[in-house]
Amino acid sequence: MLLTPLLGLVAAFVNTAAAAANEIVRDPDTGLTFTSNYQLYKVNAGITFRVAIPDDAQNYTPYDAVVQLVVPNEVGWVGLSWGGAMTNNPLVVAWNSGNSVTLSPRWATGHTMPTPSSTAGTYTLFQTGTKNNGTHWQFTALCKGCTSWTPSSGSTRYLSPTGGNRLAFGYSSTRPSGGASASIAIHQVHGYWTHDFAGARNANFHDIVQRLSV
Repeated sequence: MLLTPLLGLVAAFVNTAAAAANEIVRDPDTGLTFTSNYQLYKVNAGITFRVAIPDDAQNYTPYDAVVQLVVPNEVGWVGLSWGGAMTNNPLVVAWNSGNSVTLSPRWATGHTMPTPSSTAGTYTLFQTGTKNNGTHWQFTALCKGCTSWTPSSGSTRYLSPTGGNRLAFGYSSTRPSGGASASIAIHQVHGYWTHDFAGARNANFHDIVQRLSV
């Protein structure tokens, strides 16, 4: 488990202590069971972060994960850090443009704009579980390479499938213009939390992912 603080660029911080923590949610669209955390980016407004993993995931071994975010339409972009820090761990930046969700895996070695990187995981966006309405948009995606990584210096790191892992987010009200390699504005808010992975285990994970990937 990683306990490093997030995203060191100068930005406001929202205290998320009162946000909904580690609720277990069974998604009727995908059939997956997620652990869910609601993180405030301003007073009375927040983003929901959900994770589902396979029941056969082992400690100190890479495993796949499904991530689902529910995001207010006013959010320009949202970033998720799998390692709870800005640098030297997989990041994904997501934004919505009309009916299209863009996912941009990124990596940062310093406190500068993260750049698109093949070392930040590979995402498969599921049509089922990805949607929008008049107030929010949602995406559901499989990530390979998000639960284990090797930083530029140091040993390989793993997310525990049997306990809590420190995750983090960044938020900006400015929507990027362009595709997955577009420049992004500096985040205005960041926060972090301990996400329960033990409750996110799914006995039928692989079968569901195969069905959703068709």
